[in-house]
Amino acid sequence: MSGLRRRGIGRPPLSGPEAEANPLSELSFEERRERFLEAAVRLFEEKGYKNTSVEDIAGELGFTKKVFYYYWKNKREIVQEIHDRGMALMNAQLDAVMKEEGEPGARLDAAIRNHLRTVLRDRSIAGTLLGDFEFSEETLRARREYTRRFQRLVEEGMAAGVVRKTDPQMLTFAILGLCNSVGAWYRGDGRLTDEEIIDIFAAFAARGWRAAAG
Repeated sequence: MSGLRRRGIGRPPLSGPEAEANPLSELSFEERRERFLEAAVRLFEEKGYKNTSVEDIAGELGFTKKVFYYYWKNKREIVQEIHDRGMALMNAQLDAVMKEEGEPGARLDAAIRNHLRTVLRDRSIAGTLLGDFEFSEETLRARREYTRRFQRLVEEGMAAGVVRKTDPQMLTFAILGLCNSVGAWYRGDGRLTDEEIIDIFAAFAARGWRAAAG
């Protein structure tokens, strides 16, 4: 999961017979927990969330599902973690764009490209954005805040006359929906590079948001 920050868990390492039988026993609890998350991400990307079982995730590391439950409550908790890390990454990228000086249209284009880049390079994040999952209220607030701040860029562009005059919320939803849709079909082994896809979709988005000249 490139670019995603680890979240500390704070539980002690295993000890006793389970630790002796565990090939990851020299790692901290947090590091071992991360290995299960990484295995889940690989399988979610290969097979999809619904087609990946707890047994599959544990088996990827050579364990039974009993060991999985020592580190994670269930698959949903892993999806929650993936989504939270993804939102933290995207909010940090949006922070950087909003602090930049420059023409509002260029800043909106940069935000769109950052969002597309995250969806392409961290497909597990894209899966959580597109999937029908039940998230915590805290996570939903972070998601709404990201959308609200993205909309602020749209509104600044409208005020400057570079973004077409329309309902800013609907335009924001349309832009983010277009960006997120890439994750529904992208597999990483096609004839176009990530940057070529980003250029194409950023241009599609610009045709929708850019104000007519003159």
